[in-house]
Amino acid sequence: MSATSPSESAYSVEDRLVPVEGGQIKVRIVIPTTDDEAKTFPVHVWIHGGGFVFGDLDNDDYQLRKISVDQQIVTVNVDYRLAPEHPFPVGLTDSLTALKWVLENAASIRVDTSKGLIVGGDSAGGNLATSIGHLVRDDPFFEGRPVTGLLLREPSVINPAAYPDELKADLLAYDEYQNTPTLTRAGLLQTRAWLNAPPADPRYSPVLAPSHAGLAPAFIQYNEQDPLRDDARVLEKLIREAGGKVKSVFYPGVPHAFYYLAPSISLAQKVWRDTEEGLRWLLAGAP
Repeated sequence: MSATSPSESAYSVEDRLVPVEGGQIKVRIVIPTTDDEAKTFPVHVWIHGGGFVFGDLDNDDYQLRKISVDQQIVTVNVDYRLAPEHPFPVGLTDSLTALKWVLENAASIRVDTSKGLIVGGDSAGGNLATSIGHLVRDDPFFEGRPVTGLLLREPSVINPAAYPDELKADLLAYDEYQNTPTLTRAGLLQTRAWLNAPPADPRYSPVLAPSHAGLAPAFIQYNEQDPLRDDARVLEKLIREAGGKVKSVFYPGVPHAFYYLAPSISLAQKVWRDTEEGLRWLLAGAP
């Protein structure tokens, strides 16, 4: 991503509280600045990563502000509650509630979902976005205002304890990359224990959903030296086989979340450029 920060005059930013079951969560809304105060925008609802146990609105704050200005899109960054204090499915229900809040409050944040309703996330956030993609497909709340795209970066979409026999030959990275610099087997086991999600629950392992037909188009980014690599590959395969639209970008020779640890290297910059390109593709209807 370019090192050039967007001018603070190019956008407005506001944190809002969203009521959820048992409490409230914060969302951060970035709206491009325009001379026409009546102008409305598509919206990009983003869910941060962090293994369901850490991370917050600051994970991707700068990048989301830049995306909002570059793409002329409202971004809504979701600060869902974390495990172990809030185990599965709290993060999922919080994120889905935030998405519904966006639709219910679209006018007040200058959103027109007919121009685009993109749900995206990184790692654990990619898991939540993928699960939401399946849930909204069958939810009458979204009738007439569907999610139009999924932006999935290094998504975790199946627990290894629930690998079905027919996919085991395609899911090798979890064993190949047990001790990478950024994600280890021990770390994954610990965060999954804190989350306490049933491994085969399709809301947590959306690869196991009964059907992948009818999903919004998906843009997927994933890394070679990542135990989650094959999650992305299998998800892409299943969406294609179900007749869906999907596009992916693969980053060779790098581990999970490398672009957070080394944001200035050229491949990390490419990740963010590709994220913006994927967003453009989704907003154009995934041609």
